[in-house]
Amino acid sequence: MRFILNNTVLSNFAAVSQLRLIKEAMGDIFTTVEVYEEILDGIMKGYQFLKEIEEVISYEGKEGWISLLSLTNQKEHSLMVEMLPRVKQGEASCIAIALCRGMVFVSDDWKAREIAKGKSLLFSGTIGILKICTDDGIIPLTEGNRILSAMIDKGYY
Repeated sequence: MRFILNNTVLSNFAAVSQLRLIKEAMGDIFTTVEVYEEILDGIMKGYQFLKEIEEVISYEGKEGWISLLSLTNQKEHSLMVEMLPRVKQGEASCIAIALCRGMVFVSDDWKAREIAKGKSLLFSGTIGILKICTDDGIIPLTEGNRILSAMIDKGYY
C-alpha cells in the first residue's frame, strides 16, 4: 500500500524521536510539498525536532524514505482548493492526491479525517501506526503505550 502523511502524524513521531516506526510499519510513504513547507516553517519557528523529518524527505538530489509529491493535474488542484475553507493546504493537498492516486491518507487532524470519511477515502493516524507496530511485533505493546504517553506529554494532537 501507499500512504500519504500530513504534518500531524509526522510531527507526533518526530517529537519523540520515533520516525523509524513509520518506516518499519508502512509500505511506500509520501507527503506533499505543502506539508514539507509546513515542516520547514516549523523549523524556522524553533521546533527543532522537525529537523528529523526534513532529514528523511526525498527529493531530486536528496535521498530519503519519505517521497515528496506535488499536485500534478487540474483535478488534484480543484479538490485541494475545494477543501481549503475547512483545512490547511497540507491536509487538503494530501487528501487530493490520496483520492486521485489511490493512496491511504494518514492524519490526526479531525476535520481532515471527516473530509476523508465523507469522500470514502481510507485513512489512519498515529494510533493506527502504533497499532500496526504492536500487532506486527515491531515493538511490544508496553513500548507502544510508552511512546503514546511520550507523545501526549509532548503535546500529541
